[in-house]
Amino acid sequence: MKKNKLLTVLCSILFLVVCGCGSAKTEKNDDDIDSFSDTETADNDTEGVSDDGETDTGLPADEDSGNKDASDDSDTFEDKEDPDSFDDIDDQPEIPDEDTTVSEPLFVKQPKSMNIAPRNKSVTLECEVRADGRNISYQWYSSSDGTTDTGTAISGAADPAFETPVYTEKGLRYYYCAAAVISGSGEEPVVLVSNMASVAFTALPTLYINTPDAVEIVSKEEWVKNTEISLVGATDESWNFDKVATSIKGRGNSTWALPKKPYALKLDKKRKIMGMASHKRWVLMANYRDNSFMRNEVALYLSRIFEFGWTVSGEFVDLVLNGEYKGLYWLGEAIKVDKNRVDINDGNPDLTDEEDKDYLVEMALYYDEIVQFKSSVRDLPYIIKNDDYMVDGNDEITSGGAARLERFKEKIENLERLLYPDWTDGMDTNDCLTPDESYAEIIDIDSWAKFWFVNEIMDNRDSGHPRSSYFTFDSTNNVFKAGPVWYFDKSSFRNPSAPQLKTTIYYSALFKSPAFNSRVKELWNEYSGRIDVEPLVESLRSELDVAAEYDAALWGHHDYINTLLQNDDIKTFDQYVDYLKERFESKLSVVNNDIADINIEVTTDVN
Repeated sequence: MKKNKLLTVLCSILFLVVCGCGSAKTEKNDDDIDSFSDTETADNDTEGVSDDGETDTGLPADEDSGNKDASDDSDTFEDKEDPDSFDDIDDQPEIPDEDTTVSEPLFVKQPKSMNIAPRNKSVTLECEVRADGRNISYQWYSSSDGTTDTGTAISGAADPAFETPVYTEKGLRYYYCAAAVISGSGEEPVVLVSNMASVAFTALPTLYINTPDAVEIVSKEEWVKNTEISLVGATDESWNFDKVATSIKGRGNSTWALPKKPYALKLDKKRKIMGMASHKRWVLMANYRDNSFMRNEVALYLSRIFEFGWTVSGEFVDLVLNGEYKGLYWLGEAIKVDKNRVDINDGNPDLTDEEDKDYLVEMALYYDEIVQFKSSVRDLPYIIKNDDYMVDGNDEITSGGAARLERFKEKIENLERLLYPDWTDGMDTNDCLTPDESYAEIIDIDSWAKFWFVNEIMDNRDSGHPRSSYFTFDSTNNVFKAGPVWYFDKSSFRNPSAPQLKTTIYYSALFKSPAFNSRVKELWNEYSGRIDVEPLVESLRSELDVAAEYDAALWGHHDYINTLLQNDDIKTFDQYVDYLKERFESKLSVVNNDIADINIEVTTDVN
């Protein structure tokens, strides 16, 4: 950046212009494309622009602005300078109180460094200089590369607020404001140059969340109530909504400790979101460890291919929280018992202590819920996620809840004893003999085989801890059913030459079972030919390219993959996507070869 050159040019121009006209706005000068008065440089850049600002929610007002981009070279993010790096053009002192007299002019408001332009919406950028008793002239510039060296004056943009065009092409644009301050005739103007503001049009919907008084979300236990969310810029305009009442809190375990935070939403009333079935509970996944942003989507694609009873759905959005851009997020369904989600019998308030209900269970190492226990054989942590009619208003287990929990623990004990019939205290369950084949009467073999398919193909080793391993229990039919599949941020990183998950959770027993192995081969032959991840990945690559790189401008690329593989060559969004494709195809081949090699000594019909 050539600071001295910029200031010298601006000072010279402004001295002539401001002194010559004696007013805050300059007159037209066709011969000088950098002058404040130039009205020919950026023809049509502000055509149809309204002077209105933003709505009370912080959403850009719905003006009919012009569509021409302010910069023709704005669709690549490589080699861009950090927008914040322009703060040093003029070192600004601390902003004084309003009633304080200032001796030197200074910015008291600067444009935000990162801004999202929703579909069909303009963005208002604002700056304000304080210079007591002195004349101030403003001029906004566009920049093709995020530096002032390529700054071009925007015709008609000579006010403290500048409204961008409405963009139709995805990409990143840069803007900044220069202000000339002069006390009187004959004095050389003082020139101040604002922060560089980047404006991204990603073509994704923008989710605006505003907490009361902009309070920060610092807990994953306490809800921030009286929060409002709005969705703007969806391709399907029926998806857009404004000021929906909700509560918000943090979510996740290890992910909550990361810089980019995931969140949980609880709407005051059920509603559909982006075409998904009506519900109160939703999640905002940050995908901080996944620089491709699509590992979860690929896994959920597999869930649909293998025809799980219910697969989580979600859509990508740009998140603006309390007016600040927070990155690319995935807004999706929370795993909850509901007729539109995990459709099981959740019980009712009239249950007696002797009556049971169905359970949604997570096997999770964190083991931090109210209704939970560990099994005696496998020492697995079981957490009942739908604890309705089991705990009271003080989060204490009721007598009925305690009775139901004990009966469920007996069901788990029986299941594990069938899977590991010769187990004795202190014995490694991997050393146990073939399971008692009567286990097939209480396990839905198809679901457990498909659950293994998805996790093994994705090389999702969380099931080895275990974490995020869900299943349901049908108390009427006494059946354990695997799923739904969930959370694949840390999958598809390694390149193993053999399956990795055949000894996790129950699979150390199931893969010794002829009935299970037989069904694995049958199901694989039925479904594997349908797997074609290429169209999905390439579609997501095109959809997320700009949004992913803008997210990286804020959060950087997480180095999880690079550290794991001791490989620093993967740096861009496209490289991370290519890497995911390679790992997926490689592991798919490993799974295919492994299943082909399974020998079935005894074939048992379990259908």
